[in-house]
Amino acid sequence: MALIVQKFGGTSVADEKAREHLAAKAEAARARGDKVVLVVSAMGRRGAPYATDTLLDLLSPFGNGADAANRDLMASCGEIVSACLVAAFLSSRGTPAVPMTAFTAGIRAEGPYGDATPVAADAARIRAALDAGKVPVVTGFQGVNPEGQITTLGRGGSDTTAVALAAFLGADYADIYTDVPGVAAADPRIVPDAPFLDYLDYQSMYRLAACGARVLHDRSARIAQERGVRVRVLSTFDYKPGTLIGPERPGTPEKAFLGIAVDKKNPESSTVTILFRTGRGGEGIGKATQAAAPWSRDRVPTEDPDVASFLCPAASAPDLAQALFAAFRTN
Repeated sequence: MALIVQKFGGTSVADEKAREHLAAKAEAARARGDKVVLVVSAMGRRGAPYATDTLLDLLSPFGNGADAANRDLMASCGEIVSACLVAAFLSSRGTPAVPMTAFTAGIRAEGPYGDATPVAADAARIRAALDAGKVPVVTGFQGVNPEGQITTLGRGGSDTTAVALAAFLGADYADIYTDVPGVAAADPRIVPDAPFLDYLDYQSMYRLAACGARVLHDRSARIAQERGVRVRVLSTFDYKPGTLIGPERPGTPEKAFLGIAVDKKNPESSTVTILFRTGRGGEGIGKATQAAAPWSRDRVPTEDPDVASFLCPAASAPDLAQALFAAFRTN
């Protein structure tokens, strides 16, 4: 019997069909005899009624009238809606569940508003729910700071909540459910031929995430490495084995090419980064620069000697990513 923290993102809770898949994952784990803790994100993106950006937009007319503590409290509301909805949905199907906020679960966090780090959780509260045969459904993205205020953990913070809870509870796995079946060598929506990876070591996952690969938040990858949490990245919508993230496996020959990340935070321009395994950038950096030339001659400075980052117009990012992948897919 295992203890598993299952995290479901906004696309996994956004509509009834997606919630059916979510429930099936939790129920299947319980049927195997596992204990399950769920972590949920807010539903949808800006424009959806309970999306984080939609909630924050409600404060925008008031300018400086909303301070950082006010904004974090507002930003945390979407996860509360999701936790209540998912817990009620599971309970209606015969799987007793209880929603828990950061206060209820005792998730303590330190650091600035909007970018705090979870440092501890009251495991006894969550374990009491588990021992009562219930599924705790915990709000992602939020913690309680030393002043007793709700603070948020940065965008992508539900991943951080899930991995941190797995560490605090001594869970066997943190399962991160998304809309893709694992971590690929490049975003499969941009590079359809990019293979999904069976295994990634912690440092490689952190480097990919830090460069913009959105499948896992970089802070959660770092916490997993520091606390030895085994993470599985899986799809809510299928039953493929996904990608296991864990310690580096010595003696396993690996290709020098690690992957490609596309950072699309700026709507007008994108940064496309090709990553090589640590210490193996070598001649690959020069080859990547040549492959990128038709779309970008603008290298972005980086402290990592085994990556090459290129700035390009947002519309050119898919072509640049595909060109880099084609140049290194066999390396």
